[in-house]
Amino acid sequence: MQLLTPAGLGLLALAIPILLLYMLKLRRKPVQVSSTLLWERMLRDQQANTPWQKLKRNLLLFLQLLILTALALALARPALITPVVASGSVIVLLDASASMNATDIRPSRFENARRAAQTILNSLSNGAQMTLILVGDTPQTLISAETDQTLLGSALAAAQPSQGSANWPNAFALAAGAAQNSPNVTFIILSDGGLPATGLPALPGQVRYVPIGTSADNLAISALALRSDQLFAEITNYSVSHRATLLSIYFNDELLTARLLELDAGASQSLSLTQLPTTPGLYRAQISSPQTATALDVLPLDDLAFAVNQDAATRRVLLVSKGNLYLEQLLASLPGLQPFRALPAADGTLQLPSDPFDLYIFDGLLPAAWPNGSLLLINPASNPFFEVGLPFSEMTNLNIRAHPLTRYVDWSNVHILQAKTIQPPAWADALIESNAGPLVFAGQTANRRIASLAFDLRESDLPLQVAYPILFSNLINYLVPPAAFDTTQALQPGQPLTIIPPPGVEKIVIASPSNQAYVLLPSAASLSFTNTAETGYYAVNFISNDSTQVDYFAVNLFNPTESDIQPRQSLQIGQNAIQPAPANQIGLSEIWPWLAALALLVLIVEWQVYHRRTLPGPKSGDK
Repeated sequence: MQLLTPAGLGLLALAIPILLLYMLKLRRKPVQVSSTLLWERMLRDQQANTPWQKLKRNLLLFLQLLILTALALALARPALITPVVASGSVIVLLDASASMNATDIRPSRFENARRAAQTILNSLSNGAQMTLILVGDTPQTLISAETDQTLLGSALAAAQPSQGSANWPNAFALAAGAAQNSPNVTFIILSDGGLPATGLPALPGQVRYVPIGTSADNLAISALALRSDQLFAEITNYSVSHRATLLSIYFNDELLTARLLELDAGASQSLSLTQLPTTPGLYRAQISSPQTATALDVLPLDDLAFAVNQDAATRRVLLVSKGNLYLEQLLASLPGLQPFRALPAADGTLQLPSDPFDLYIFDGLLPAAWPNGSLLLINPASNPFFEVGLPFSEMTNLNIRAHPLTRYVDWSNVHILQAKTIQPPAWADALIESNAGPLVFAGQTANRRIASLAFDLRESDLPLQVAYPILFSNLINYLVPPAAFDTTQALQPGQPLTIIPPPGVEKIVIASPSNQAYVLLPSAASLSFTNTAETGYYAVNFISNDSTQVDYFAVNLFNPTESDIQPRQSLQIGQNAIQPAPANQIGLSEIWPWLAALALLVLIVEWQVYHRRTLPGPKSGDK
């Protein structure tokens, strides 16, 4: 307990005159009498009537001293030391970003932030509401406007840190939404301060920032990129002092090189490797302490990075046509294609090569037996996949459907002499259509992808338009994808990966770095895989009836905001700079009103006691 105005205790000095008043004896006026025989009793009293007497037990004295003590203490303003209690609504923003995994405070920054949140929870006043927001790549409200401390404690215990960045603007939007219709709101940010320096909006209430963490000791692999036959790696020292680190680069499990790097505070060094292995494989870069028994830093998440070398398969395409220069030139210009051509015999018969192809393009021709593989049918006749009707030339109400296959396709200047009437099958999507029927459609049936143009290219000006290479590139990449995904892209935790399932794939099983399996069904032309919260490499298994193909992609931190783990000294929120408050900040609860009330109560009791003693009671025989 503290005394906010200790000078108020000086009022206790009034106890001295009160005590003196009770120790003084009565002084009577002396009178001469003829005889003292009848006044012996009075004489004895006079002889004992000295100025002072021994202090005797007296209820009034006790009550008056109690009143004086209560008033003196009330003037001294005593206050009890208590944890900070925010009345009304409390909204806690708990940082769950990668930097909160740092172990400069044991067991980790996140666990210490959780304990600070638990302290706030324990100090809530009766009826106070608490909202808990976990701030990660996708902020989420763990519990909203709850007064039950058991439920709040369970939600807090379930919170876990992530390995990615924190989306603070979205978290602030969630917090502002949770504060609506609450007149008294306190926002408490539990973080190491990795918030944007500018651009954060003001919050509608009091904001407290509780900093978590003590050290800036961290080195990180800030880049690892594979291009052609060159591997580039960069190491950054985010510490405040000179550091040395050992950089090791592996291909699969084979050590390619190990370098001792010396880095000044805030400096970076890069390394490039050439003459790399040509086979597909996984590159791993790792930094460690030159002293093997010593931990390099307090954040291991950015001490390891991966890059994938995957062969880009060359797609074999067979063009079956009587001769179409437009198609031949287009196929020769598209990257990753190996085009071949097949012409009908003089008698019109068509003999396809026995070698398999990934894609067959039939330009106005149909085979006697359909080969395995994807199909692009141009100006087709009726076939086992759909029926073809009479031609039409009225191209009215042209509509280009919003679809990945029509992306960047401008059809406004395309003119077609005539097209064939085709009722698109149920498995196909009409991409470009008119009132009379579709002009371009595509879809998948029986593990085979098929696209069709309902007109002859030579009866249109499409090959002369910019839309021509764009549309055919989209269609060919759909019919025979160059790769299911781009293995060279640098994904960060939480970023989605777009996967184009190869034809014939029945399901996709993705194994995360922690061996958690995710199953995707290829129900669309492209899929988005969003469970990329872990750093490391992922295995993507494409499973069909008779085969399984495995590809890999990597997720790395590569985030300067998360790797720079120096706790921030203040936060800029709106127009205000929020200074840090200690995690164990205390409050003072004054109790002088209770002491003043006690003094008043004792005064009433003293008044009643005094009047009972001074007022005469009824005499015997009085009626």
